[in-house]
Amino acid sequence: MHWLEVMVITGRQSAEAVSEKLMDLGAGGVAVEDQWDWETVKKAGLGDYFPPAADAGHDNMITIRGYFPLSFLGSKKETELVSFLDGLPGFGLAPAQVMFREVDEADWEQAWKQYWQPTPIGEKLVIMPAWLNENPWPQRKVLRLDPGAAFGTGTHETTRLCLEILEKVATEDTTMLDLGCGSGILALAARLLGIKDVMGVDVDEAAIRASLENAKRNDMEDVPFIHADLFAEEAWKELRAADVVTANLTADALLAITGRIRHVLRPGGLLIASGIVHDRAREVYEAYQREGYEIHQTRSAGEWQALLLELKV
Repeated sequence: MHWLEVMVITGRQSAEAVSEKLMDLGAGGVAVEDQWDWETVKKAGLGDYFPPAADAGHDNMITIRGYFPLSFLGSKKETELVSFLDGLPGFGLAPAQVMFREVDEADWEQAWKQYWQPTPIGEKLVIMPAWLNENPWPQRKVLRLDPGAAFGTGTHETTRLCLEILEKVATEDTTMLDLGCGSGILALAARLLGIKDVMGVDVDEAAIRASLENAKRNDMEDVPFIHADLFAEEAWKELRAADVVTANLTADALLAITGRIRHVLRPGGLLIASGIVHDRAREVYEAYQREGYEIHQTRSAGEWQALLLELKV
């Protein structure tokens, strides 16, 4: 079977938006190749093949590949994608170039393995492709993922920032709720870090399916993932309160739920908020400060920033 590979070259700050758009348009898989990830793995002494280093001045560029039926080319969806990419600069995001080519399904399946290597996160975790058995970091906890799930491999900067903070605050008697769980990476990683009581929630049913698949892949089928619309007030009544809430969303989404998170975060609890571009971090922090939160820590990577906030009693 043959597929259409849609290859988008853009800046890191546009990665999440472009990946989500490809999924919205029906991509059967999305792969993100980031030179920063290659350098991390190379420095750790892993991997046998590494692409040439990015040209000087272009090391902030990434390549995103989405896979579609051949009928995508020339369709309304192609027009919608091109229009979306043309509009990125208008939202303060990096411009993008797009290219198309026909690929065989066997080549596509092998591409996953070529473009993704084991990735250490923080001091305690390593995220590994599901097809690899040997753990190159035996002292680290292993989270196995299949990029075919298309909701991310855990290597995006916003996810990294959440995990780096989470490993510092996780304890066995902590309870955790992940808002916008995507593929379940944060919730499953929390369990590996020792948090026994974990739950994930997402508005996207495909995300819930991906989370459940990854939970099964890591022998964590008891971790619950709930389908709920976080922008609907009624949904919050169905969620239990937790000691730690993770929200790897966007600045706009975080601002929209400032007054609601306190309903699922215990007094004195911690909120890990990520997915915030640098120039909006103050706006997000000040909004939560008005709701009674105190900032404990900020972490940055690339264009992104994450906040560790405490809900004061």
